[in-house]
Amino acid sequence: MDNPILLFAPIAVIVVLAMLLPGWIRRSSNTRARRAGRRFEEGQLLVILDSLGTALDLGTDPEAARRLVDRMVQREPRKYTMLGNGVYGIRFVEPDDAIVRLTASDMGTRLRVEEFREYLGRPNTAGFWNDLRSGVIAEAEAHGIPTTAPSSPSTFERRGGPEPVWRLSG
Repeated sequence: MDNPILLFAPIAVIVVLAMLLPGWIRRSSNTRARRAGRRFEEGQLLVILDSLGTALDLGTDPEAARRLVDRMVQREPRKYTMLGNGVYGIRFVEPDDAIVRLTASDMGTRLRVEEFREYLGRPNTAGFWNDLRSGVIAEAEAHGIPTTAPSSPSTFERRGGPEPVWRLSG
């Protein structure tokens, strides 16, 4: 064991590893964090899309449904905008960040989201849509109008660009 190479070689290996290991650990942990973040965001996006895709069927004619929704929208002008003829806007930044429309359905009239914008990398109007839907349900119950949610949520198609927009598909 008199050879100095045998004595300094392990020390040199330890010094080189000590210099390279922190960078490798940092890159590895950053990659794993990005993957975990993407998985979390994808899960959140599915929840948001499911919420925005949940429509509401009102057991009444389109005119009565429109009066009912109009009352709800007029109560909260900072969240909602009347765009006319059974079409409503949900505001996140702009008055029409999400477009909600009354359409004919088997039960009577359906209230559903048809289009929405994406800000900050994801749709942000799901909470306001849930509030509107809950308010319309409460208002309908107060007037004796039956309500149901369709068994399957609507699906949306994303159209990219500088301001991505999601539109009702099918």
